[in-house]
Amino acid sequence: MKKECLFCNSHVTAHTFASENGFSALYNHSPILPGHTLIIPDKHSGSLFELSEEEISAFFTFARKVTSFLTDIYQSDAYDWSLQEGEAAGQSVDHLHLHVIPRKPGDLPEGVEWYGKLQEQQSLALDDSERIVLSEWEYQEISRALKEKWGSFVSRQ
Repeated sequence: MKKECLFCNSHVTAHTFASENGFSALYNHSPILPGHTLIIPDKHSGSLFELSEEEISAFFTFARKVTSFLTDIYQSDAYDWSLQEGEAAGQSVDHLHLHVIPRKPGDLPEGVEWYGKLQEQQSLALDDSERIVLSEWEYQEISRALKEKWGSFVSRQ
């Protein structure tokens, strides 16, 4: 894993679209499907075991709220969650993060599994031509739109 934490970088965290109780939602710069979002602690935590019981509860409560938002925005009634802890489990950034991926029937080609696609994306270097990486403009626009819609979503709660 990299020594410098990507999720502690202010350039990256400036694009969070939702925050609550010490946790943030960040659109994945390299999404495997539309809506692919990461839930991260605002403080650096490399492991779920570094969080208190209250923080774990807040983490998953926030993740559930963001998942509800994403399935609404992306018109989906299904989702996948993936929390990979440790390099052997596929964790590519040494900062706790939960992948939230809204799903729809037929959203991946037959025979392609979402977890395999996630692992494949994470194993490729950011500059690898086979890796899907949003342009900076597209990433900023998606993040901005989600942040705007998050405000409306929260006000309805």
